[in-house]
Amino acid sequence: MERKKKRSDEVDEDKNEFQEYFPALSKEISEGGEEIEEKEMRTSLGSKSIRRYKGYIPGVIDYICRCKTEEEALEIINYMLDNGDISEEYAENLKAQLKEKGLKFFGEHRAPGFYERA
Repeated sequence: MERKKKRSDEVDEDKNEFQEYFPALSKEISEGGEEIEEKEMRTSLGSKSIRRYKGYIPGVIDYICRCKTEEEALEIINYMLDNGDISEEYAENLKAQLKEKGLKFFGEHRAPGFYERA
């Protein structure tokens, strides 16, 4: 039991040392700050561009936002349903929303290159 106490003290000591050397980072970690959405990171070696959507896998809504017509959006929904990417219930909901509220309901049109620019 004494060993556990020692480990706890060591952790507290490490935590205090971390807070001393990195006060802003320590505060951010403890408060759970929001994610940084900068498009460029500055480092001691210079600037580095950050691709916001790097590794992002688009979903059905993302593909619908690329469509120019409701017919194209229906094709996307049917394709993703047939491919097993979305459930039948979700597909029916999307189709109903498309019919009732139109294509603009899903968000602004995303032209080719949208994800590369962001």
